[in-house]
Amino acid sequence: MKEKEATQIAKALGEPSRFSIYRQIAEGDEVYCGEVCEKHALSPGTVSHHLKVLTDLGLITSRKEGLNVYYRSVPEKFSSYLAYLQGLNQK
Repeated sequence: MKEKEATQIAKALGEPSRFSIYRQIAEGDEVYCGEVCEKHALSPGTVSHHLKVLTDLGLITSRKEGLNVYYRSVPEKFSSYLAYLQGLNQK
């Protein structure tokens, strides 16, 4: 992972609502978009924006089934981010 990508992930997860959404997805196997909206006191448009940011960074992935969209975390991406941060102490 390069520094630019790590700083983008840090910035994304530094937003409290986005971090909470990521945590909800990461703690489950798969989360339906409606479940995300129900848990957070945010408009559907704001939730959609946060999901797009997390998706664009590769932290989550989605699949569409009919009219429903399901999200799951990408543990390898988060692990790569953690390894980058841990490597900072070793230089």
